[in-house]
Amino acid sequence: MPVRVGLVIDANVLIDYAATDESVLDLAARHLGRLIVPLPVLDEVDLLDAVACERLGIEVVEPTLEQLLEAGAERGRLSFEDRLCLVVARDAGWLCVTNDRRLRAACRAASVPTMWSLELLLELVFAGQFPPDEARAIAQALHRISPRHITSDIVADFSRRIEVRPARQSSAERFA
Repeated sequence: MPVRVGLVIDANVLIDYAATDESVLDLAARHLGRLIVPLPVLDEVDLLDAVACERLGIEVVEPTLEQLLEAGAERGRLSFEDRLCLVVARDAGWLCVTNDRRLRAACRAASVPTMWSLELLLELVFAGQFPPDEARAIAQALHRISPRHITSDIVADFSRRIEVRPARQSSAERFA
C-alpha cells in the first residue's frame, strides 16, 4: 500500500478527471494520499465546487497570506494559480500533481516532487483499487479532451506500464 502523502492537484487535473471519471479523485483521496487544492485554484474549475470536493475527499485549503503574496509577486511563464500550487506543495512537503510541463519544471527547480495525472490512476491500478481496462478507457478519454497534455504516446506508455507492477515501493519513493 502506498504511503499516504499530500497531493496538491492543479486545475487541469481536476478538470480532466471531473470531465471523465470523478471516481478517480475519490479513490485517490481514500487510498493514495490527501488530495489538496488551494481555493484560488478550485475557482478555475467550473465542473467542481467546494461541496463536490468534500464529497470526493478533496481538501480545499486557504493559502496563507505569505503564500498568496509569493505566488502573486513572481513573474514569468506560470500563472498565479500554478505558482500557488507549487508554493503550497513546497511549504508542506507535498507532491504536485500536474500535466503542465512548465509547472513541472518549476517544481523540479524548487525540489518539489511531481506526479502526472495518469500516474495517479496508475497508482490506483497497482493498489488494486481500479480495474486496468477501465483505467485504459479513462486514459483514452483524457487524451480526447486534453490531447496537448496527454498525447497518444503517453496513453500507449500508460497502457504498457499497467502491465508491469512495480516492486514493493511506495508512491512517495517512486515519484520523489
